[in-house]
Amino acid sequence: MNYKHFGEFLQELRLSRNMTREQLAQDICTPKQIYRIEKGVYEPSLYLINQLSIKFNLDLNDYFKMYFTNITIAGLEGINNINAAIENNDMSLLRLIINKYEDLEDFKKGENLQHIYFGKALCCALLDNDYKTSLEYCYKGIQVECPAFYLDKISNNMYSNVGISLLNCMAQNFFAMEQYNKGMQVLTQLLTILEVYAINSPYPLFKSSQYSRKTYQAILYNLGARLFEHGEIKKALKYVEKGIEFSLKEYNLRHLPNLIFMKFKLLYSEKKYEEAMEYYNRAIYLYKITNKDDILKDLENTAHIDYPEIFKKKYT
Repeated sequence: MNYKHFGEFLQELRLSRNMTREQLAQDICTPKQIYRIEKGVYEPSLYLINQLSIKFNLDLNDYFKMYFTNITIAGLEGINNINAAIENNDMSLLRLIINKYEDLEDFKKGENLQHIYFGKALCCALLDNDYKTSLEYCYKGIQVECPAFYLDKISNNMYSNVGISLLNCMAQNFFAMEQYNKGMQVLTQLLTILEVYAINSPYPLFKSSQYSRKTYQAILYNLGARLFEHGEIKKALKYVEKGIEFSLKEYNLRHLPNLIFMKFKLLYSEKKYEEAMEYYNRAIYLYKITNKDDILKDLENTAHIDYPEIFKKKYT
């Protein structure tokens, strides 16, 4: 059967299990919400999709994505081009790509529209230093999948990969606007989302994606770095050590060098110079084997000035 929208599919699935709307909604949402989804007037959040998946013991994410995302040649081409420009950190190219695709019908809703908003948010922040407008695009992008989004209730929902990216971008905008508490609020709630629904999920169908794992490491590093800037060394160390432990467990070197170097800086700030020197050497080694030549060159040029205590004879 060809369904006009996800609600038609959900209704047929519910009826095939001999369930009433009240039974399906129990402990998840209201029967009225189920009714509105089935009639196609309301798109469920990813959190609701996953709760329904648990009740049916069936992963509904792929079914939902069939209707939530415009899977067309233009759509796939556009998303691939957007992601490639972001991966290469080419914001000028990203802006050109956004201008090319944003007026197409394929990018008027769902995940495709979210990519447009995310691209605009990045361009405003990184090209224009316009963090307020970037933040507005982040909100718009999140509301595509979570219309009732509230800053104080971020961790009440689950989010798609692009939704997670928008939240991370939102946090960085708050930091750039010197709204430290709001930035930390978003990051800590985002960390909770990943730990509950991706990293430590008890349900096999929610096993964390590679993207979720990489983002988890990045957020742990960012939390450590922000706390370090504010002199909260103990709290920073907790997040950084969790990031190191997770990176080693996953055999993932993407963020490990930065995490190791951040631990070095934290130890140095506590005047634990001998232990700090050990982590400095580990960081240097990791930057070498991961071909982070630019970082390595800058570090080696400034380390003797910035961290003189570790180069005293008894530590070398």
